[in-house]
Amino acid sequence: MSLYEPFQISHIANAPLEKVWRAWTSEADLLQWWGPAGLEMKAARVDVSPGGKFHYVMSNGADAAEPFELWGALEYVEVEPLQHIVFDNYFSDAEGGKTRHFMNPDWPLVVRSTLTLVSDGDKTMIHLQGAPIDSNELEQKIYSDNFESMRIGFSGTFAQLDEFLAK
Repeated sequence: MSLYEPFQISHIANAPLEKVWRAWTSEADLLQWWGPAGLEMKAARVDVSPGGKFHYVMSNGADAAEPFELWGALEYVEVEPLQHIVFDNYFSDAEGGKTRHFMNPDWPLVVRSTLTLVSDGDKTMIHLQGAPIDSNELEQKIYSDNFESMRIGFSGTFAQLDEFLAK
């Protein structure tokens, strides 16, 4: 149980529910928009079903002053088509195992998130909330202290989603 409130963010996508759902559940679609702005998705494996996994690697580019790769994964806990997805999100290694944040070893190992989609005519409301699970007080505090950074990161990710949906 978390001592802090969960992170929450909402976004309105200018696309119908079915198209937004496909963007969150199709490997080909996720490769085109997922992740923080400025990072390039290099590979992914996606199985959006309970017990399935989205395992990916992103890079800041070979031309970067200090190139790096960042592995991550989402393990799907619950999938209700066109409604919501519950997933555990974590940094990973190339094999998909859980690892600590490469820059902050006190970052929570696993964050459980719930993505909810609500149709609003030709638009879709996206609600995302998440909180650390099986974490100690320090990990929960670090997570909570980084809400503003996460809002900025997700705003960039949602902007990439919007660009993708507009195609």
